[in-house]
Amino acid sequence: MGRFSDKLKILYLLLVILFAIAVCIYLLDTWRVIRLEDHLPFLTSEVPRVEESDDSPTELEIERLNKEMDRLKDEEIRIQEEAAKVNADKEELARERERIEETKKGLEEEKKQLEEKRLAELQRARMIQSMAARITAMPPDDAIAIMAGWSNPDLVDVFIQMEKTSEDQGQPSIVPYLMTKLPRERAALITSLMMDEEARRLPQIE
Repeated sequence: MGRFSDKLKILYLLLVILFAIAVCIYLLDTWRVIRLEDHLPFLTSEVPRVEESDDSPTELEIERLNKEMDRLKDEEIRIQEEAAKVNADKEELARERERIEETKKGLEEEKKQLEEKRLAELQRARMIQSMAARITAMPPDDAIAIMAGWSNPDLVDVFIQMEKTSEDQGQPSIVPYLMTKLPRERAALITSLMMDEEARRLPQIE
């Protein structure tokens, strides 16, 4: 019993010594005299770092996002190029439409001028027919007196119409007789102009 009591005392003494040593070490670590972390890694409070490999899920996801962003940038560039092409096509269509409108206006103006010319020629033809009928119905001396104030083109057209009417009716023309009543120089000029006009009105043979 006494021997067992001695062993218990020795054990108790060892525990006290160990506790004292632990307290001293703790105090020395607290005062930064020593650093237990440098000698006992399991005491460190830093969370161990896990090295990420190139094939980690995070790296793969980042790579996927980068590729998607590159694709979107390429798509944006393509859309901008398409928009520029569409705008260029619109401008070309606008210019083409403007050219068509100008051509259309030119054709309409030309058509208007031709219509006015046709109406003017029709009115002149009716006037010449009326004048020719009046001269034919007049006595020669009265007709010569009236024609003295006419222009040469009017007189030529009236004489040509009178000859045409006489030919259509199968009657002799009085134009040669009226020519003898005109001054000689004017009669020669009218004769020449009538020949030129009749030649101009003949169908052109190609």
